[in-house]
Amino acid sequence: MESRFLQARTEEMKYHEKFYAEHELFAPGTWISKPVKAIMDTFVLLDPNQMRVLDLGSGVGRNAIPIAQAIKASNGKVTAVDLLPSAVEILRDNAEKYEVQNNLEAVIADIEHYRIPAESYDYIIACSSLEHVSSVDAFRTVIDRMIEGTRSRGIHAILMSTQTEELDHSTGVVAEGLIELNLSTDDAFHLLRECYNGWEIVLERVIPQAVQEIKYGKSIEYRGNWLTFIVRRTS
Repeated sequence: MESRFLQARTEEMKYHEKFYAEHELFAPGTWISKPVKAIMDTFVLLDPNQMRVLDLGSGVGRNAIPIAQAIKASNGKVTAVDLLPSAVEILRDNAEKYEVQNNLEAVIADIEHYRIPAESYDYIIACSSLEHVSSVDAFRTVIDRMIEGTRSRGIHAILMSTQTEELDHSTGVVAEGLIELNLSTDDAFHLLRECYNGWEIVLERVIPQAVQEIKYGKSIEYRGNWLTFIVRRTS
């Protein structure tokens, strides 16, 4: 199990480092061409005045930069956390490029071990990040920290790949997706509803996805379900 986790983590890091080196933020035709609509639609439910946002697994700023721009005039701030030093370096450059360097703090850290100060954030985003922790126990731990770090009436936006598989175009073979935590969609929803018992569900949604990628030096189709789970603290 540990060797598969390390293999998946290594491949994910290699893929993202190469992708970010080859594509600028908001490059047309890429998955970072624009922020996630559900995230942008949700954060406007909150008071923008001095809003504090935490983006776990921020990458080069797909969501963090537009949110920092939107709350800049209200003295808001985004803390953006990512595992890859190269991604964080590009994120800092992007913050300067889009003139939000005073409203965005970029942190190099593994979200599985990142400590979140209590009652510090109004909006916490985990987009394409919780499926990259090492176990179900780690999944629960990260969410517990997110909950502890959330202010009254705060919102969490969780988006993740579930039930992934990979089609090798050269052989036609379909195999389980090489990802750190490959939960079934039903198991992911069950875990999330259990962790967020008592919270208001703002949005639950599943969309099938199929993405063409070059991984392991070959062409594959990455398949799975794209889960969106957005909840609001009731007190």
